[in-house]
Formats: sequence, C-alpha cells, structure tokens
Amino acid sequence: MPKHFFRTVAVLCSGLCAPLAMADINGGGTTLPQPLYQTAGVLTAGFAPYIGVGSGAGKIAFLNNDYSKFVGGITTKNVHWVASDSKLRPVELDTYAFAHGAAWGPLIQVPSAATSIAIPFNKAGAAGIDLSVNQLCGVFSGRLIDWSQITGSGRKGPITVVYRAESSGTTELFTRFLNAKCAETGTFSVTTNFASSYSGGPPAGALSAVHSEGAMYAVSATQGAITYMSPAYAASTLAGLDDATKVARVAGVSPAPANISAAIAAIAVPATANRSNPNAWVPVFSATTSPNDPSVVPFPITGYPILGFTNVIFSQCYADVAQSTQVRNFFTRHYNAFLTINNDAAITANRLVPLPAAWKTAIRTTFLTAANPLSIGNPNVCNGIGRPL
Repeated sequence: MPKHFFRTVAVLCSGLCAPLAMADINGGGTTLPQPLYQTAGVLTAGFAPYIGVGSGAGKIAFLNNDYSKFVGGITTKNVHWVASDSKLRPVELDTYAFAHGAAWGPLIQVPSAATSIAIPFNKAGAAGIDLSVNQLCGVFSGRLIDWSQITGSGRKGPITVVYRAESSGTTELFTRFLNAKCAETGTFSVTTNFASSYSGGPPAGALSAVHSEGAMYAVSATQGAITYMSPAYAASTLAGLDDATKVARVAGVSPAPANISAAIAAIAVPATANRSNPNAWVPVFSATTSPNDPSVVPFPITGYPILGFTNVIFSQCYADVAQSTQVRNFFTRHYNAFLTINNDAAITANRLVPLPAAWKTAIRTTFLTAANPLSIGNPNVCNGIGRPL
C-alpha cells in the first residue's frame, strides 16, 4: 500500500484512537491533611494537585465554585471538591441547596480520617513537656506566661503562643476542646478564628501565622514558642512525635495515632434514615451529647484528649460523567481497606487514623452502590444536572 495510507491512519489514530484526556478534578482546602493529599497515589487519576489554603477558604471555594480562593486571579476553573476540618454549618448547607441544588445536585460531606491536634513547642531543655488540661488552658488563654509555670518542664522564660491567622479547621477542632474543657476567668468559643476565640483576647505577645506551614516555621524560629497543629506537620517539622522535647503530651498521653483509635472506633455510623443529611456524617466532639443532633459526641475520657475528623466535600452529581467516575474511583481507593492498593498506609504515615471498618462500609454502601439513590452519579438524581466541568 502507498506510504501516505499509513501516514493518514497514523494521523487519524492520533486524534481518534488515543484515550480521551480526563478533565481535572480541582480541589484543595485545609492544610491539616495536605501532606496526605500530596502523597503520590492518594488522589486517583484525573485529580489535580491539592492546594492548601485553609478550611475556611476551601469551603467558600466549593460552596460558591470560586477557584480564585485557591489561586488568586484565576476564575476560569471550577472547584470539584474540598477538604475541611470544619464541618459545614446548617446555614451553609441550606444556602447551597437553595442556590445550587437544582442545577448541581446534592453535596456529600463525609470524614476522611481521624486526627489528633498536637501541641508542638520550641524551648530548649532536657525534660519532656506534659501539660495538664488546666495548664494547656492556661497557656492558650494567657493565664500562664512563663515556662517555669509548667510543672516538671525544667524550663523558664516567656511562653509565646503561635496561632493560625486565617479561618482554620484545625483551630475549630482545637477550640472545641478548649470550649469543653477549660474553666478560665473568660470563655473559649468554638470558632475557626483563634484571635476571637477567647473572651479575653489572644495571650499577650502571641504571634499569628498563615497556614500550617507558617505556624510551624514561626515555632521553629521562636525560642519559647508553642502552638496547636496537625500531627503530620508536628512530626515532619519538629523531629517527630516520639521526641518528647518537641511535642507535648497532654494529660500524660502523646498525640500518636494509636492513642485516638479506640475513641474513634466507639462512634456509631449514621442511621440509614439520616444518611441523606451531610451534617449527620461528621461527628464533632463536645462537653456533652445533643438530644437534637446525634453527630455531637462527648470527648473521650481515655486516650489523647484533643481529637477530631478531617473531612471531604464532593458533589453527588457532575456535569461530566467521566468526572463522576473519577470521584467514584477516589472513594473506592480511600474507603476500601480490602483492596490491595488503598490509602490506609498513607493515612497512617501522615500520623492520621484511617476510619473504622464500619464507617468505610457505610460510606461505600451509601455513595458507591449504584442502586442507592445517594450514590455518586446516580442517573435518576443526576439526570441533566451536575457540578460544572
């Protein structure tokens, strides 16, 4: 055959025979699990690199489809998912449903992994630091201002509190604990903004920093500094959770993953009747339970006391069917411990805790079973609607 025949076939195949390129699944948000989502293979094929901007900016990006919250000035890209340690408030869920439910379909909010909130510090000394709950409250309220006031620390000199400047889910998890456990002259509120969390204001001389990396750099550069942090960052930046002179114990317990596993395993999955409610999927810890909200659970009485969940928020429907498949592939990898390749090892390596088997099963059964009306891409729900490509 003529040579030009083969050249023609080659040209046609280059445009028609090759697999179609997958559209990027754009996402970002909280910096607490950022090292996890930037670990190779955790985000499945088609996902764009994760962009850490904090939980507050991440939630706004998803709820308003505003990519500029990830990269300022870029408004031509869509937002397909976010991660947040701060669960969506009822008003946020209601506003989203009213504004976008008809065109984009329902949203899905589920926990991704459990986490402790570590207390890393930078103060030279031979002894480890073991903060009682009373001392922890005193440090972050500003009542305790010198290391000599920390029993058994073997240190002296001013304490400098470093806190997150932006709206942060890590801050919300931490202030939930302070709100439930502290008995200061003032009160801590549950909030994503630490500067306004204590009624008496931030401790004198406190330093603010942007994102988890910024807070850890500030602690590393400031002798006498202390902060609250994702265990992944505390481990990588301050020599690891096993170095007692770099990460404090709280009430005698370290923030190692094993010390929160039992508490997480005791939390019941949402009742089947409540699984269409995104609020029901994310447990939050409090001083007491709530008769009107089963997702509110009391802080555990044993193990490491400061803990919570980092979550993911997706849409049930995507305008591009291929994107629905890509999202389903991520759910399959992330929530199935029975697969040879899954994300559990990466979660553990980043000092987070994989969800208990019962939770993974409930998430798969609800959002991956084709016959379930809540499943991702369900044709009866997503017919002609979906989050923009």
